[in-house]
Amino acid sequence: KWVTEDADRLAAFQRLAKRGGGLSVLHWGMGTREAAPVTNFVTLFGCCHGGPDRKYKILTATISPSSVGHPVLSGLAPVKVHDEFYYALKQPAQVERLVPLIQVPIDGDNQTVAWAWERPDGGRSFGFSGLHYHDNWKLTEYRRLVLQGVLWSVGQTLPTEGLAVDVTEADLAPAPRPDSK
Repeated sequence: KWVTEDADRLAAFQRLAKRGGGLSVLHWGMGTREAAPVTNFVTLFGCCHGGPDRKYKILTATISPSSVGHPVLSGLAPVKVHDEFYYALKQPAQVERLVPLIQVPIDGDNQTVAWAWERPDGGRSFGFSGLHYHDNWKLTEYRRLVLQGVLWSVGQTLPTEGLAVDVTEADLAPAPRPDSK
């Protein structure tokens, strides 16, 4: 279930945020077809792909860090990707300290698809709207962005050269599908 579809789950996330807990969200975890959940979601995570006017695009683009010096971007280099990105993301009406980490050129504009947010409650939130395709986990830059974003959101110090994110082909193999009965 989406975080705002269950009152108890939403309350748990709100309690975590209130005590300064780190929050991270990837791809459809930030999505909702309905507009009603958007306000609660952006209060927690900073951005949301939601409502009937939500936008997405599948494209091939070179992505690169858009906020030089942010710790989440340590060791990241430009990389060519094919992915589905959510864009024109909803944000709170009063948002400060939200940093666009990755922007993608979509329809002539640079659109934020990854961000870091130092929330007013003292906690941190990280989000990335890419990762529709499992194959993109093969990209060192994607693995580093996600790992560093999650660790930053929980207050960890990141090395300036970026984290090692080496994996094997076997590590990235999808799990076998369970037998249908």
